[in-house]
Amino acid sequence: MFVDNREPAAIALLERLEDISYSDYILFGHQNAGHIGVSITAKDGTQSDVKNLVGKHPGVIGIDTLSFFGYEGKMEDLVKVVKQLYKEGVIITLSSHMPNFSLGGKEYIDYTPNMTDGNVGERLLPGGDLNAKYIRFLNNIAKFAQLCVDINGERIPMIFRPFHESNGHWFWWGAEHLSDEKFIQLFRYTIDYLRNDKGIRNFLYSYSPNGVIDSEEQYMARYPGDDYVDILGFDMYWDRPKEGDIFLSQINTALEIISDIAQEHGKTYAVTEIGIRTLESGGQGYYEGLAPSGNSIKDWFTRLLNSLWSVEAGKRCAFVLTWANFSDTQFWVPYAKDDFRHEMCDDFVKFCEDDRVKLAP
Repeated sequence: MFVDNREPAAIALLERLEDISYSDYILFGHQNAGHIGVSITAKDGTQSDVKNLVGKHPGVIGIDTLSFFGYEGKMEDLVKVVKQLYKEGVIITLSSHMPNFSLGGKEYIDYTPNMTDGNVGERLLPGGDLNAKYIRFLNNIAKFAQLCVDINGERIPMIFRPFHESNGHWFWWGAEHLSDEKFIQLFRYTIDYLRNDKGIRNFLYSYSPNGVIDSEEQYMARYPGDDYVDILGFDMYWDRPKEGDIFLSQINTALEIISDIAQEHGKTYAVTEIGIRTLESGGQGYYEGLAPSGNSIKDWFTRLLNSLWSVEAGKRCAFVLTWANFSDTQFWVPYAKDDFRHEMCDDFVKFCEDDRVKLAP
């Protein structure tokens, strides 16, 4: 039987998100912003590309378990970053780009994007030959949650978002590689282990399929259940954007569907990943996110905000989170550095200064 024994700070975070859902603003989020960026000179949570441009951190900052193992930092450094961000009023959300556990030896070493073979999901469950390996991975998540404490020694609340985009095919937990039934079983097993076996009670949990979302049945096909989900989310990117595309109307359709589900199940909801993906090559490299120049939708941020505010479901969304600024050819938020100011900075500043958007205090 499920018993809600979350720590007071986690309950307070959930109540804060619920309050935002009924406010007149939305929080802006950015992945990895406190320790990865193009303009930052310190990776300790005191700077971010957003803060360097507009004076405040994003209201929500995402981190990933990749940082536990050296791909986007180190655990001990990330703990310091989280403590600093929390001190500045930032909400932390933790995603997990899990490796393919069927590869490597006793411990996995390499990040394994798009490696989906091996019937991994079923083998992680109790009785499976990869279960012990998975437990060691989850123990690192538990260790991280235990190390992240505030100045009073209380654990910092976070939103944990495992198995994102599970209706896609690009992760081993995707629908083509793991049945709905086994996915739900794995999701529940993961949360039960963290919550019950490891005593991690400072986490909220998010369920985040990939868009396009066109029906309640589609969205709920792999839903783990109300006892395992606090926040309904979805990820969706505007690929190769151009005028006349229906992306923003698709976002609003998804929000309207999820808003109805949230009301029925007593949940809050968010856009857990969003952004423009140029997906083009240029003189400086391959542009996965924004292009350094020549972007076709230069008012993307204010256009998104106005679109969200055109439907009630958009206004009730708790936050939207864009992906990370890894380099000057792979970034999702405009930045200014030295004598360079990205062509979308003015629009982004206008977005951040709008009363309908909140950053960190």
